[in-house]
Amino acid sequence: MRNRSKVRVGPKVIHRHRVGEHILRRVSELVFVQEAPKAVLGWIDMAGDRTPVYLELDPQRLRPPRGSNGIFYYDGVTTDPRFAELEIAPPRAAKGRS
Repeated sequence: MRNRSKVRVGPKVIHRHRVGEHILRRVSELVFVQEAPKAVLGWIDMAGDRTPVYLELDPQRLRPPRGSNGIFYYDGVTTDPRFAELEIAPPRAAKGRS
């Protein structure tokens, strides 16, 4: 695999991010795909190809950076799609003796 240790400098977004019941402040990479803003949460390796894990952002809640620092602010709470299934899973049934 190629060396991917080069530093990529691009726009960032600061957003409130929910993990379970906790909300924390997070800084993510910001990319625009067909002019739609997306926050890159991480990268996964799928058979040797790096694939981004990203979520779509509401453009109305994205505030442009002040000055030339390239840091955007998002006025909303994001949720990691990788943990969405864990929240909707039904509770496990208790085992009883018959």
